[in-house]
Amino acid sequence: MGNSGVGMLLGDVSTTALWTWFIGAFILGGAILYGVLKAGRLRRSERAQLDRNTEAAQRQDDPQKRVAG
Repeated sequence: MGNSGVGMLLGDVSTTALWTWFIGAFILGGAILYGVLKAGRLRRSERAQLDRNTEAAQRQDDPQKRVAG
């Protein structure tokens, strides 16, 4: 890279390695962002199944208890 300002900062790191590093960081950031946004959200069918399982567990714990509908 010669003695340019960027060349002095990077040393022997090639531009290909630098671009690969930036692309990898971008992909990793996107994957982390997707995970954060998706965390804790259930699809309608998953929510319904969870509700049914909860009601069944409550009935099993106390058959006399009425489940709020």
